[in-house]
Amino acid sequence: MTARHFLTIVAIVQGILLGGLIVLIILNRWFRLRRSTRLNPRREAIDASMRRWAAGTTPLAGVLVGLSRLPVPLAIDALVKWSARVPGERWRQLAQALEHHWWARLVRTNSTSARWWKRLETARFLSVVATPKDVNRLTRLINDPHPAVHVAAVASLERMENTALTLAALDRLPRLAPTVQAYYAAMLLRSRPVVVEHLQKRLRRADDPTLPRLAEFAARLGEPALRERLTALADHADPEVRIQSARALGSFPHRESVAALKRLATDDAWAVRAQAVRSLGMITDVSTLPLVKAALRDTEWWVRLRAALALMRFAGAGRNALLEAEVGPDPFARAMAQLVLGLPAQALAEFAA
Repeated sequence: MTARHFLTIVAIVQGILLGGLIVLIILNRWFRLRRSTRLNPRREAIDASMRRWAAGTTPLAGVLVGLSRLPVPLAIDALVKWSARVPGERWRQLAQALEHHWWARLVRTNSTSARWWKRLETARFLSVVATPKDVNRLTRLINDPHPAVHVAAVASLERMENTALTLAALDRLPRLAPTVQAYYAAMLLRSRPVVVEHLQKRLRRADDPTLPRLAEFAARLGEPALRERLTALADHADPEVRIQSARALGSFPHRESVAALKRLATDDAWAVRAQAVRSLGMITDVSTLPLVKAALRDTEWWVRLRAALALMRFAGAGRNALLEAEVGPDPFARAMAQLVLGLPAQALAEFAA
């Protein structure tokens, strides 16, 4: 066999495989359209049943029958869709009724499945129809290694007040990305007293490796009861903890907050100084104006930017300080003053956020 024959055979095989792939795509599309056509009437029926039941014109039994006629993923989609539209007490009746249906029991057992997408189905289902009996399942799902599963499971906290679930979510919190932390914060609002009490204890552990992330979350909450603990963290040895303390204290216009921020504004770490100056601009205590003006001559660009933006918050006195710096001898302060004074109001608001 020559090389030419071999290449011809390879080309034929590749052509057959390509043709098979195209046929497979067409068949898959055809099956999906056929399935969608078959299921659309059932979707419309469950929507109509939900609408009438929410209005009180039909019994709950019709909704349960409609859900049982749908494939499990579509039934869960329908529950998630309608969970925000039906009042709380009526929705609790549906959640209790679903405990006794075979397909709902099957979904619950999938909380221990080896396949993450099955666990995700359970998490989505329990996020809207969980009952007190599901606490252990939800705790396991909140601690699930797959991110989609634990993010779906934590949504149950929006409907359920349970200390064990709240603490499980808080323990998971320091290992999460900032955007996911923000989502967790929104879900934990219902359990705010438990969250604040737990954070009061955790923020006292100076050697806790998760302290920077917990301080960041505490800053996100903006809870006045946490001000004292966040102020104490201003003298922590870890610069990341001091950064979070400086960021948080801007939301607490208090004498002790101002005193701590004055110390942080001269910190050795430039990121701490930047956050401290930003927070001083949020509080706008006139006694700190000289300190913010001095930060306009800092060696780090970010600190100078934060100082210039903070001065804009001091109204007339701060703007006058920038106008003086614009014609002053320091080239760094002069350049930053020119930059910030030339920004439109919308850009100033975005930068200062």
